[in-house]
Amino acid sequence: MPVARLFPRNHNAIALVAGKAHVVSCNRGEAMSIVIERADRISFEAAGHGDFSFMVEAYALPEFDKPVAHWEKIPVAPYSKDYDDTGKEDAFGDETALFIAKAGGRMALSHSWNRYALLDTIGVARNFRGQGIGHALLEQAIAWARTKGMPGLMLETQNNNLAACLLYEKHGFRLGGIDRFFYRGIDPRSREIALFWYLDFNGSRLHPAA
Repeated sequence: MPVARLFPRNHNAIALVAGKAHVVSCNRGEAMSIVIERADRISFEAAGHGDFSFMVEAYALPEFDKPVAHWEKIPVAPYSKDYDDTGKEDAFGDETALFIAKAGGRMALSHSWNRYALLDTIGVARNFRGQGIGHALLEQAIAWARTKGMPGLMLETQNNNLAACLLYEKHGFRLGGIDRFFYRGIDPRSREIALFWYLDFNGSRLHPAA
């Protein structure tokens, strides 16, 4: 029997069927179906040729155990940011699980040294955002990690990608690490802060101590 989840804000019904994530999106009264499926390296690379950039309007000052919406934000002149993952697939090992969304997205998952599933990369092409594809990709990632018997899922993003932070938070991820110096080797003046998010399937282990 399919496992379905409903996200009332976007009115997206997501079901995992036979290893694929199917999404019926009802945004703006339009229904569409999104299928997430396994990919080989060629199709994964092809899926990464779209525009995956996003607008940066502020840098957040992240805090543990505080909702993303309540983080202090330092406004900046808006600019477009693109973490170009083209060619990154060459660094993936043979056991890396590659997925693509037929409607314009992709992600890669691997086994981390700490037994968590590691979300190496995830992205939705700019023209396809707001249709539930990011939600569907994350649901597929969670399902993949569970079928592998992993204790949870982890990933890294940045304090200037607030839309991504809100998405992970909505799916139950908790902020587990803040690294102010992670990107300083690339640019000593960088204001980007690496944020490490965790979704523990046990759940209780990620709750702050009383």
